[in-house]
Amino acid sequence: MKGGLAMMMALGLFAVACSDNEKDDSKPIGDVTVTEVTNGDYTSYSDWTYINLETGQTETHPDATEWIYPYLTGDDQIREAQEAETVGIDWHIAIHRYEMKTNGGSVYDTQATDINAVNELPTGGTWVTDQAYPYGESAWEVITDMSKMMEGSVGYANNPTLNETLCGWVVRTETGSMPPTIYTPTNHVYVVKFADGSWAKLQFTDAGNIDTNASGYITWKYAFYPAE
Repeated sequence: MKGGLAMMMALGLFAVACSDNEKDDSKPIGDVTVTEVTNGDYTSYSDWTYINLETGQTETHPDATEWIYPYLTGDDQIREAQEAETVGIDWHIAIHRYEMKTNGGSVYDTQATDINAVNELPTGGTWVTDQAYPYGESAWEVITDMSKMMEGSVGYANNPTLNETLCGWVVRTETGSMPPTIYTPTNHVYVVKFADGSWAKLQFTDAGNIDTNASGYITWKYAFYPAE
């Protein structure tokens, strides 16, 4: 009996050691998996990254909306909208640097800061859908082109579609120096529900590369709940 017990303990320690040596960014929570994206690269000003939260697939496409260069004049001030590229995946959210939108979803800020504590679709509360935010008429300014910066201007999406609640994952503090903006995540858990009955929970924990602090990177977690 003593020999059998010793053997069981040894096997248990071996299993723990093997587990500790394996890197797995996905952690089962109930009947779903929480996936972590470390240093997700959303640094491009001109592109959107489209994400399928169920499969993890992503596609990146240029912003195809009209761009405005407010400090230029004449024909140089507006870039006409481009023919939009077709996204080849069924996407749920899209990220442009620190701005976000959904594919027809609505978003709720749970105020929770522990993603494991949100395991049911919230009822009630304020759910926010995506809206268009014309340049100069709102606080949202989505930079899409930095190539004309030396000419004294940058390009902005003239009428971007965003989800204001989801964009609220980070607090932007203007410094008046360098860096010009400090980005501080709220660490709130956001729930996005979709028309087919599926939903997801998301938490954004780092704004900037966690190794170099370069801007445009995001570390975040998410879990997807298929429609029942």
